[in-house]
Amino acid sequence: MLLAKKTFVPLFAALSLGTSHAATDYLKVSPTQVITNAVPYVAMPLPLSDVRLTGGPLKNAQALDAEYLLKLDPDRMFFYLRQRAGLKPKAEEGYGGWDGAGRQLTGHIAGHYLSAISYMWAATGDQRFKDRVDYVVNEFKEVQDAQGDGYIGALMATAPRVRGTNNAAAGTNSAASGTNAPVRRRNNQALVDGKIRFEDLSRGVIQSGGFDLNGMWSPWYVEHKIFAGLRDAYRLTGNRTALDVEVKFAGWVDGILSPLTPEQIQRMLATEFGGMNEVMADLYADTGDPRWLKATGYFEHHAIIDPLAKRDDILGGKHGNTNIPKVLGDLMRYVYAGDKTDGDAARFFWDQVVYHHSFATGGHGHDEYFGPPDKLNNIVDGRDDESCNVYNMLKMTRVLFALHPDDKYAEFQERALFNHVLASIDPQDGRTCYMVPVGHGVTHEYQDMFESFTCCVGTGMENHALHGYGIYYESGDKLWVNFYTPSTASWKTAGATLNVQTDFPEGGYVSIKVSVPAKKNFTLALRRPSWAGDQFVVAVNGKLQRKLPPPGNYVEVNRTWKDGDTVELTLPKQLHKEALPDNPDRVALMWGPLVLAGDLGPEERRGRGRRAGGAEGTPVFVAADRPVADWVKMTAKDSGEFHTSGVGEPNDVRLVPFYRLPRRTYEIYWDLYTPEQWEKTSGALAIEQEKQHKLELATVGFAQPGEMQPERDYNEQGEDTQPDRVMGRAARRGTKWFSFDLPVDPAHPMSVVVTYYSDEWRRRTFDILADGQRIGQQVVEKGGAPHFFDAEYSVPADVVKGKQKVTIRFEATEGNEIAAVFGVRMIRADAAR
Repeated sequence: MLLAKKTFVPLFAALSLGTSHAATDYLKVSPTQVITNAVPYVAMPLPLSDVRLTGGPLKNAQALDAEYLLKLDPDRMFFYLRQRAGLKPKAEEGYGGWDGAGRQLTGHIAGHYLSAISYMWAATGDQRFKDRVDYVVNEFKEVQDAQGDGYIGALMATAPRVRGTNNAAAGTNSAASGTNAPVRRRNNQALVDGKIRFEDLSRGVIQSGGFDLNGMWSPWYVEHKIFAGLRDAYRLTGNRTALDVEVKFAGWVDGILSPLTPEQIQRMLATEFGGMNEVMADLYADTGDPRWLKATGYFEHHAIIDPLAKRDDILGGKHGNTNIPKVLGDLMRYVYAGDKTDGDAARFFWDQVVYHHSFATGGHGHDEYFGPPDKLNNIVDGRDDESCNVYNMLKMTRVLFALHPDDKYAEFQERALFNHVLASIDPQDGRTCYMVPVGHGVTHEYQDMFESFTCCVGTGMENHALHGYGIYYESGDKLWVNFYTPSTASWKTAGATLNVQTDFPEGGYVSIKVSVPAKKNFTLALRRPSWAGDQFVVAVNGKLQRKLPPPGNYVEVNRTWKDGDTVELTLPKQLHKEALPDNPDRVALMWGPLVLAGDLGPEERRGRGRRAGGAEGTPVFVAADRPVADWVKMTAKDSGEFHTSGVGEPNDVRLVPFYRLPRRTYEIYWDLYTPEQWEKTSGALAIEQEKQHKLELATVGFAQPGEMQPERDYNEQGEDTQPDRVMGRAARRGTKWFSFDLPVDPAHPMSVVVTYYSDEWRRRTFDILADGQRIGQQVVEKGGAPHFFDAEYSVPADVVKGKQKVTIRFEATEGNEIAAVFGVRMIRADAAR
């Protein structure tokens, strides 16, 4: 049954509102107007407030997130927002990291936080979250009132202030004197209030590209987070003030952008703008005011949307989390307004990302960027799978299922949740990850939850409050069950409650108990996953259901249900390989929907050399010609743990579901060889090992950058430098210089061997000096095929003559930065040959 003629309730409003009622039925507020979807939803998720997680790993993640949210101090989030508005901050200091003073995304965390506590209120009913929502909304109102024109923000800008007219071209560099004096400096550049740069934008001054707009870092992205928080506070908690503040804020946006021509708007959109089109569309849905539907056009990026609508995959080289939110916004425009281009673009985009750009975990992207479709082999190693991307893909997935209930959307949601999302949070202390790599010998990129405040810390706050949303969908007298986790669902339309008990994801037993006050006829649509094979079973009150659809469909059980009826399911999981599309011998090992990760030891385990094996010395499996079930064995019955048997080189490996492997060095993609292939490859590796052995014997001193004691041992010094960790290996990088004192042996010719990583975020150029004498220049390009490599620099004999040690200094040049340095080794050059 379609919902076309029912009173419209926005999809995300259904988190707490219900599915077939006006907003006033649940929120007890009075929106000025409600609209009817131009494209009707076929099904609607049960409201988040009607679903309660009762156990399992998703519940654990939700509980850790709730605990974290209550530890955060809203007054610290508002420190710079209040300061920019001329108000006295209520905290002694603000938070740091990306939310710090004059940093990239100052102010974004308050928006993320408001969304997260709104979700958590709906997901738990804990009054503490509702109280915090009301407090944060009032803070936003006070900031907005002090600004006086609807604006909310704390951004600072670096580039020289410029003036222009409505016809000013992109990239204008004319200088101008502003009346607002700089208030802070970053890297010797004066900073001004970002509000001034928005006013410049309104006059047609547009310097836009990548993440920069008129000297501000992704400013519309930051504003989007604040808009989304206000929207969620209104929709999920009924806070009418949030809607009032949002409307005034949108009025400011309209005032800034309405003077611009369509050409100028498109130039502006060359920078990241988050989901501004989404929140404008949602505001139209919440108010019925066509002004806000019109405002979505300010963020309709034709360079991206138009080719996607024509089924042209132009994603290669595009930034992942810049583009997913804008396509989600276009999907919502399609729902509300019915524009076919928007719908075609969103559907094609989702299919391409999921089936042609994603890894086995459900994540995608390398160093935050898409590569060419079906070309994943060369990007599997490195900084893969940004958590923000998966968060936004899941938002899009829930909407697409509502429009077209199809197992493919449920399968992606299940895969992404039980692999990437659960692996992105430390199940012991709740730290979340920026990247969740999938390559050889990698580690989680955990964040400092009270210091870093990156974009993925923000989406992590929200992500783990949403685990109950999208499990159950309803339409009329049908309820879809999309995946199985311990939970209760209050299906108010049917007057029924479902209590789900299961040991999934690692077990395969599911029990669904139905509670109804009186007999009721309805249909339960129970998903039969594509990975659940011949032993899949459905029984109602112990009676087997004989006519089952093939895997990848729904078992529809229609009957007159009575109180206490029970449905039991068996979900058999099989071991199988999932190869990369461009390399059939590089595979992930799957157990049903679960990625099995190899345990390679603690995070810090790193030697100076490389272990025999595959990429960067990690283990490989000599089993390319054998079924996976022959050589992957469960360690103990029902343990959920496995091990390889007799195929690992140099050793066999313990395997566990990925989400169960925090704080470890791990591997997701494995290289497979036949015995004949391995015989040839191992010979080449033996040569490499011998070369490495000679290098070790020739070493006079080795400094390990990025690790405290070794750096002290070799007198690390520097300016504007910081430790780093890539692919689990410690490193040091910098914007000016750093140095180490290394011993020398004047009786032999000396060389310095430095270890780098080929895949930097941008081009790096820097000099290497020995006691002040330049001995080399190094260039590391952006986006090279990921691998560690060594560069050797000869040290002149006169530099080491009569000395016991020399200072090896890395110094940035050409206004560039120093690439990550993973090892600095002084060797006897004549002994390493």
